Amino acid sequence: MIISGGRAANELGISLFGFDSLNTWAIAISIFIGHWIWLGKVGFQKLNVIAVVLLFALTLVLCGVVFQEGSIFQVKPTGEMSFGSALELSVIMPLSWLPLISDYTRFAHTKKSGLLGSFTGYFIGSSLMYALGLAIALYAQDASVGTMMMALNLGFAALGIVLLSTITTTFLDAYSAGVTFTNIFPQMSERKIAFVMAVIGLVVALFTPVEQYENFLYAIGSVFGPLFAIVLSDYFIFKKEQIEPTLALHLGSLLVWIIGVVLYYQFITLDLSLGSTLPTMLATSIIFIITKKVMTSWTLKSK
Repeated sequence: MIISGGRAANELGISLFGFDSLNTWAIAISIFIGHWIWLGKVGFQKLNVIAVVLLFALTLVLCGVVFQEGSIFQVKPTGEMSFGSALELSVIMPLSWLPLISDYTRFAHTKKSGLLGSFTGYFIGSSLMYALGLAIALYAQDASVGTMMMALNLGFAALGIVLLSTITTTFLDAYSAGVTFTNIFPQMSERKIAFVMAVIGLVVALFTPVEQYENFLYAIGSVFGPLFAIVLSDYFIFKKEQIEPTLALHLGSLLVWIIGVVLYYQFITLDLSLGSTLPTMLATSIIFIITKKVMTSWTLKSK
């Protein structure tokens, strides 16, 4: 997120200011992310509301510019990617946020509001962004974010969209990394760990080729797909609503998860119309349900 946002901002910066420095933009974005984190829970909630409202308004401007261009609806598909592959990438992207969601829905006033807010907001938001991203790519005849934004001739508004979207979403990554870390070391500060994670993210961004991002998404699908198939099956089918405080590791679930990861890469080679994540989650869930009773005692307990 940092490097892709930095690249887009740099392209726009060259156009607007004649300033060309990818690393400077990446560092600037990271500084804003760090500031977001340092404000704490109350601070980032208020700041996020402002940022999201601005971002939504700018998104409506984008829609107005792009969807009035009728020629984008006449473009024929190139056939470079199969339907299954396209669906897979579309599934993996929201799946990659699944481990984060409870870090924020815990602030909801009720379970119902947390469910409805996250479902409708993410469903509508993701659907709109997928459609809008495709439309802009067709409009600009290029899939590069910076090139797409420049093709719209929105100037500073385009730069604002790039910066706000990058900062707000990357903040969620860093903050949730801090929350997850405290599950292992509860005595440590969420905010301080999140800040360290943001710094690590910047270093990785500056030295890792973003072109490998698609492979990273496949890795996410292979790990999170079967993992959450097990978690959701355990919760909804076996009504396991609480984690045992003495449970250190469930060896049976770990084995099923590993099988699910292997299955994911087998499904990729088949290039199914349903993609790989959905069949993997279904297969993993079935295996877990069938073997649950046999593996109930396959656990390691903490002292």
